[in-house]
Amino acid sequence: MIKRLLFTVLWTTISMLTVHAQTGLEIDRAFTRYGHEKGCKMVEMYDARLRGYQLHVYKSLTYKTQGKAIDALLKTDRKRAKKIREVVEDGHITGGYYMMPTLPSGMERYILFNNAAGGRGALIYIEGNIKPDDIMKLCYTR
Repeated sequence: MIKRLLFTVLWTTISMLTVHAQTGLEIDRAFTRYGHEKGCKMVEMYDARLRGYQLHVYKSLTYKTQGKAIDALLKTDRKRAKKIREVVEDGHITGGYYMMPTLPSGMERYILFNNAAGGRGALIYIEGNIKPDDIMKLCYTR
């Protein structure tokens, strides 16, 4: 009985931590607010293998009209990024990634994004034991 109770408490705690993996980042608000909104698509995967890389958390959000609101969230997270890679076209940031501070568990965190015309775009949050070079391979090789 005690083992079952401890297992339940442990499982609940782990689940809560996983669900709120990007807590502390402004983009958490984008997933929370727009993840279930019409015209948006959100994908969540936990402890998944993607193109040979083991990821603790993978979340993506594609949107059609929320670009300005999400840009504001990205600008705030950009200030705390350890590493910044951006694509600038005609003076506007059209995409890139931010490597955020490492979690106490040693997991790396990345925010990837793409901004298209008309408020369209995509936002991705990745957490795992993955290096910046591997993020580039994961996202830009087919």
